[in-house]
Amino acid sequence: MSPRKKTVSAEEEALFHDALRDARPLKARQKRTAAPPRPPRIFVPLPHFPSAPAYSERPAPPIGGHADAHLRRGRIEPEARIDLHGLTQDGAYRALLRFLVRAQADGLKLVLVITGKGGVLRAQLPLWLGQAELAALVAGMSEAHVKHGGGGAYYVLVRRHKRSR
Repeated sequence: MSPRKKTVSAEEEALFHDALRDARPLKARQKRTAAPPRPPRIFVPLPHFPSAPAYSERPAPPIGGHADAHLRRGRIEPEARIDLHGLTQDGAYRALLRFLVRAQADGLKLVLVITGKGGVLRAQLPLWLGQAELAALVAGMSEAHVKHGGGGAYYVLVRRHKRSR
């Protein structure tokens, strides 16, 4: 059986036209322009870091000043994020190093590192970021605002890359 076509009565058509009598056409959309091409990625050789973190008792320095006030209120959005859930300590450490080196090479200022609310990674991250080897990458860290993960995530302030002239 073929589906029956529904016919519209003259009364229904009159109601439809009456309902749309005041309608105006939408403004024509402007044509989208192509996004400007991204600058080519610069190859940055990875600095030599130990494969396992050298544990220190000194955590990373806190983020201070106006940036800290804006972060506490959730007014600044991180430019990139990494989720370390499900990784071993060794895997998480290596992933974090790659992420921070790439973030510095890309000129990012604030990144979000998600560790989860409990567990070993949450306790180890401040110690990893406080190492002397990472002082060239990390300017400071702070616990994330609730909308970015709260106690399960950290903001990391990335140092600007010092380029050779």
